[in-house]
Amino acid sequence: MGFQFLSFTSPLTSILILFSIAIYVYLIRFYGLKHKGLYAIRLSILSFLIFLLFNPIISYDTEKIKNLKWAVFLDNSASIKYHKSPSLASVNIGISQIFSRMKKEDIKYQVHSFDSKIDISDGILNGEGQTTNLGNLAEYMSEQDFAGGIIFTDGISNEGLNPRLSFKNSKIPIYSIGIGNQNSLVDIFLNSINTPTVAIKNERINVAIDIQSIGDINDRFSVSLYENKKLIASKYVRLYGMGSKVTANFQFEPKALGKQQYTAQVSSLADEVNINNNKQNFNILILKDKYRVGLITGSPNKNTSIIKKSLSKNKRIVVDHYVKISESDFSKNIKSFWQTSYDLIIFDNYPINPLPTNFIRVLAKKGIAQQSALMLIAGPNQTNKSISGLEKLLGLGSVEKFEEFEDDQFWDFEDQSYFFKDLPPMKQTLYLGGLEDKSKTIAIFESGWPLLIRGNNKFRSVTIASSNINKLYYNKGTVDPFSKLFSESIEWLIKSGVTTENFFQMNRDYYQQGEIAYLSGSDITKKNDSTNFYLKVTKNDEVALSKEIDYNIDSKKWEVNFRAPKSGIYQFEIYSNTSTKPIQTDEFTVLESQVELNQVYLNEALLKEISIVSQGSYMKWEDRDKIFEYLKKKEKREVKANVIKFKENIFILVLIVILLCSEWFSRKQKGFF
Repeated sequence: MGFQFLSFTSPLTSILILFSIAIYVYLIRFYGLKHKGLYAIRLSILSFLIFLLFNPIISYDTEKIKNLKWAVFLDNSASIKYHKSPSLASVNIGISQIFSRMKKEDIKYQVHSFDSKIDISDGILNGEGQTTNLGNLAEYMSEQDFAGGIIFTDGISNEGLNPRLSFKNSKIPIYSIGIGNQNSLVDIFLNSINTPTVAIKNERINVAIDIQSIGDINDRFSVSLYENKKLIASKYVRLYGMGSKVTANFQFEPKALGKQQYTAQVSSLADEVNINNNKQNFNILILKDKYRVGLITGSPNKNTSIIKKSLSKNKRIVVDHYVKISESDFSKNIKSFWQTSYDLIIFDNYPINPLPTNFIRVLAKKGIAQQSALMLIAGPNQTNKSISGLEKLLGLGSVEKFEEFEDDQFWDFEDQSYFFKDLPPMKQTLYLGGLEDKSKTIAIFESGWPLLIRGNNKFRSVTIASSNINKLYYNKGTVDPFSKLFSESIEWLIKSGVTTENFFQMNRDYYQQGEIAYLSGSDITKKNDSTNFYLKVTKNDEVALSKEIDYNIDSKKWEVNFRAPKSGIYQFEIYSNTSTKPIQTDEFTVLESQVELNQVYLNEALLKEISIVSQGSYMKWEDRDKIFEYLKKKEKREVKANVIKFKENIFILVLIVILLCSEWFSRKQKGFF
């Protein structure tokens, strides 16, 4: 214990003190000693104040013995649960037994779990962490007082500072207990499948399957391709592990039409980490190699040559042209029309007079039986009366009253999000009305009458109300309305165009968080037209991202890639610039990031080095009970320096206040106030 003054008075303060004492002595001598109590109180107050001017302090030391805890760290990263021996259940049981013995031997400890961060733990591992940061442990232990550190881990550190450097300056011993074995666990998985999403029947399809392997592997594996569980082809590939990749290429000719499901599968190993990723399903839309179109012309007109020229551009369309040359004869025997199955029947300026009821009845049966589509393009010789009886087949409603317009009319597309400029005026020939829920207006005149209606009653149908669509074909403006009005209608009718089918697919149906997801769409038309697409990814109706899809001229595909967002099940929607509704909707899954699974093994070399540089020791899991040879009670002697400052001491201040109050009270009692 020591006593000292921290401050010394200045000469002026000393003079003031001496002057105060002199006055005090003078007053005592002048008034005498009849008020001894007041003098004693005033003297005490004056003495305390003079004493505090020198800022006196008392310093002393106190000593305390502190029992130190052992810091126990449990590796809760993803790799822990993938070790075969010991299993996660065995690890939890073994750790629980160690804790029970530590309690029995009265060894104080504090349990933590760690992965990318450190948390206080109840001592149970679940392996739900994503990555491991061993370097964090050294910094955490340096900030607190521990008897030592015990780490249960497999030594895989893939985040943060190098543990070798972090533990180099550790002031406490680190005892590491290794979990797992030194042989890296293995995994084989299908990384991606590169295939066209739309293909033609009887044309060869190329499928490239990328297989990736991790771990210690050097073996041959079988890669198989199935169509609806039927084996198409199989081949062997050699994998070398350590993240290496190999590509298996297949070629085959599809025989069935429509959306076909295929499966790619690679053989698995007995000790493989995850066999669910050895298999991947994908779809390919198989279209016809040839589409047959029956074109019936009532009277040749300016539209006729344009229709044939446009159809001939599609090499997969075969046209049978029937031109009416007399009341009962056609340029081609009409009997062949009824005997031939057509994907699309086009009426060009036909009929000029209403068709017989029997003709319409047989046409309806033919269309339904052969799943034919129907298209009517108004001609200069037609009126609403001409098409009487065909309305129901075309998905049209009856129009009883209308006002004819002799002048050409301006027009635009019904979709309000899509406007054309420099459109030539069109002559309205037919006055159309669509059936509710059975038809859709695509283009409309300025007067409000439909220019183009799509019907979808018993089969697909399109009706164009203008007789001079040839104007659009030769339009030299900045846009191509003919393609949107005529060509897209043909594609929609025969289901041959990518603008109306689900032709986009992702390279996988599952990803890890942060992985690059790739989506592509095939261009079956072999050309890049004016159609544009964009992607929207949603989760629970909330938009996660939105991105335009670019067209790759070299590969003739629409392509887009993006980083997989947070884990969960997502939906992707594909939109085109010609539609406000998605043309395709599908889903994919994002898993939690498991970067550690690229290498799952016991990193014994790292754990030994950490223990050696910190004056600790390394033990294998089966030798974990040896830790008790090092677990001893440790105490820390803490010496605390204490200082009492009289100027800041509340008791001194309270005492001075009490003395002042006493003096005032005494003065009042004696009548000095």
